[in-house]
Amino acid sequence: MPRIRICRLAASLITVIAALVLSLPVAAKQDELVIATTLSPEATAHIISSWQQQPGAVRVRTINRTSAALERLLDTPALENVDLVVTSSPMLLQHLQEHDRLAELPGLPDVSLRLVPLRLRDNVAAVAFSGYGVLVNKRRMADNNLPVPASWDALADSRYQGLLLMSSPSRSDTYHLMVESLLQQRGWDEGWRLLLNISGNFATISSRSFGVADKIKAGLGGAAPIIDNYAYLLLSDPELAFNYLPDSATSPTFVAVISHSLNKENARAFIRFLLSEQGQLVLADSNTGKYPVTPLPAGNPREPEQRRLLNSPQPMDENLVLKRQRMVQQLFDTAITFRLTESKDAWRALYTAEARVKRPLPHVRALLTAMPVSAQESVDPVYYTRFEDNRKAEEEYIRWQRFFQEQQRKAIAELEKVR
Repeated sequence: MPRIRICRLAASLITVIAALVLSLPVAAKQDELVIATTLSPEATAHIISSWQQQPGAVRVRTINRTSAALERLLDTPALENVDLVVTSSPMLLQHLQEHDRLAELPGLPDVSLRLVPLRLRDNVAAVAFSGYGVLVNKRRMADNNLPVPASWDALADSRYQGLLLMSSPSRSDTYHLMVESLLQQRGWDEGWRLLLNISGNFATISSRSFGVADKIKAGLGGAAPIIDNYAYLLLSDPELAFNYLPDSATSPTFVAVISHSLNKENARAFIRFLLSEQGQLVLADSNTGKYPVTPLPAGNPREPEQRRLLNSPQPMDENLVLKRQRMVQQLFDTAITFRLTESKDAWRALYTAEARVKRPLPHVRALLTAMPVSAQESVDPVYYTRFEDNRKAEEEYIRWQRFFQEQQRKAIAELEKVR
């Protein structure tokens, strides 16, 4: 065969093969939805199983990551060909929207939109919601002759030293929202005072929010503030109990279509299913650990709690959450996560001194719960701008570290004077 014909044939084959290869992802996407989610596999299993029983439903593959990991993943449009994102994090969705990663979602019902932050309503649906409470290992409580804690204030009791677990806002957006709800409900100063007091009882800071629930189940901790859907998935264990915090905020579960999805029609069909009567019944099932956005009928055992959460007297200021996200995350880690061992030692010394003298020592507690950021700064947009400049942000972090070190030094010095 002449050389020129061989070259032409080879070129034709390369063109055909390239066309086939380029068409594969699109073809493959016709029978698969890829969902990137910050939820655990257990939290989405029942929902996905119910969807796949629908006539004509395509199969679903999930990618379970932290919010930060999903930001990195979804900032690369072609990677994994993600179709949907399912999350309880408005911070993640705000990031994606700002980077044009979300497709429009017209025609959403009011019961969905009322739970979506205003700036996200063109691109995001709320399909369910959760609340916050305290998950307890009853055996650990009984072994230590302790009552079951059911409020933030109860968790500050010195009797729970070494028994509490939590995750950091920088590691879990679920915990970020939980911390923010406390700060907004109790006020900046009182909220941090309570958090720092509770930190003296921590056993550890978990790396993931659903890891907290697993550790409580395994008996590695006695109690933990946690979102309800992780708790409900474990409550078949008689050793565990869950009680809602009296002032729990509402935490919606959001769904959005990724703008570079190759399968937008099936992605939108999945959202329509979740908001349909049947889909809402699936989300009302305790196997999901969530509440539907549509009201449950009177007589349903979960209806009173659904109604209470939906009518929270102080809804979260989502704009404030988004504006000071970086500041609150770093402040929590500087105040608690990075110095947990030293903090626990200081609180233990305080409790020992108070037990010895048989009276509280409020001046020492004040030293251990003081914050380097004032209530005024906590809502000041000018102050937030420091964290947009790496040099200024680093200067603030160093100032905070020195502040906490000095406060602890003063507290220990005061305890040495106690007789």
